Amino acid sequence: MFMLYLNIFAASSSPFSPEDFLNKIFGNFWSLLINLLALIVLFLVLYFVAYKPIRKYVEKRRDYINHNIHDAETAKRFYESKANEGDKIIAAAREEAQAIVSKAQSDAEKQASQIVSAANREAKERQQRADEAIRQQEVKAQKAMQDAIVQVALDASKELLGREVNSKDNEQMVAAFAAQVQEGKKTE
Repeated sequence: MFMLYLNIFAASSSPFSPEDFLNKIFGNFWSLLINLLALIVLFLVLYFVAYKPIRKYVEKRRDYINHNIHDAETAKRFYESKANEGDKIIAAAREEAQAIVSKAQSDAEKQASQIVSAANREAKERQQRADEAIRQQEVKAQKAMQDAIVQVALDASKELLGREVNSKDNEQMVAAFAAQVQEGKKTE
């Protein structure tokens, strides 16, 4: 190809003229103008057909991404606040549970104390009733012994006297015997 250009250049016998130079560089002016207009039309068509829709798409996509980022940040703040509220609720519930447990323990201790004191009172009352019953039994036993002793004494006096003891004699003997028994107890 280089040879072909060299042959064409060598075939022209005239020296270089500015018109030839311009014609060789630019060729036909109208052709240049048409090519230039075609290039401008091509840029305009590409601008309206490709660039504008792509730019609109990119802007929509940017807005969509920015909107999603904003929504994500808002949701993050919302859920962080809910998590903090949940932590506060859990802490309050733990404190309340601890208060309930300590109150239940103190109530149980109070109730146990009341039960123990009630049991002690009941034991004392039973002890007192038992002591009273023992005293009553002692009194009954003493009375029964006195009655038995009096009866034996009466029977012995009947034998000794050989006669029936009347009620006046009986009372005198019982009183004397009771006095002797009482003096015998006092000396013990």
